[in-house]
Amino acid sequence: MFYEDIRIGQSTDLGQTEFSREAILAYGKRFDPRIVAQAAAGNARLAASGMHLAAAGMRRLVDTRSALRATLAERGETLPQLGVSPGFKDMRWPYPVHEGDIVSYSVETVSKRETSKPRWGLVTNTFRAVNQREEEVLLFSSAVLIARRQGS
Repeated sequence: MFYEDIRIGQSTDLGQTEFSREAILAYGKRFDPRIVAQAAAGNARLAASGMHLAAAGMRRLVDTRSALRATLAERGETLPQLGVSPGFKDMRWPYPVHEGDIVSYSVETVSKRETSKPRWGLVTNTFRAVNQREEEVLLFSSAVLIARRQGS
């Protein structure tokens, strides 16, 4: 979507990820030895790494955006140039995610503003993940540069 198409308060469902014991262990073996140590110690119920939770959410975001771009291309619409993100802030994990939890991800636009670059606008979003008990398990604020329509 172009900058002009984005509305403040707009929320997008990014889908769900189930955190199985196998997935938590596979992530731990690659990126977080603490997880492997938990399993070796005989912990009956593993907790996912916070970065695993964030990475799964980013996968959902990329997949959702790719599907939207494919739909626009199929309709013959002009695809906006993809912008960069100047970063995120205030990332927190209020509740742990344990094996068997199903996490739903969403992103909501909270603000937008023009930039000094006439082809780009800056959009700020709240990224949120909740488990099957409706507990917020991940929250952060992010910004991204979004291409403007030509002539805007």
